[in-house]
Amino acid sequence: MFASDELSNYLLRATAQGFWQPEQAELVREYVPRYYEDAVAVAARRGPAIADVVGLSAFPTPFVDAETLRLGERCLRDADPVPALRRRFTDQLDDLARALRVRQGAGKG
Repeated sequence: MFASDELSNYLLRATAQGFWQPEQAELVREYVPRYYEDAVAVAARRGPAIADVVGLSAFPTPFVDAETLRLGERCLRDADPVPALRRRFTDQLDDLARALRVRQGAGKG
């Protein structure tokens, strides 16, 4: 997903914001596990500003499911992301866990 450093910061942000479109969920679902690995690697290479972009704008928000949460928690535990990315992941995963609890409480999970 972010394997190349050829994109400028602006193009990376634009790509991140447009990648996880809900109507394309089945097409991009297979990238969720790869997202966490690639985000950790690119954040380590390109610094805190890009860590913020990949942790916020590129987060797979359409996938409110237990597997996305599990993968993110495993990444936090095992991958040792840079501090800026760790903070974004922590916030995003907290939001994801809350959304899952709401869905379960509403009988939709």
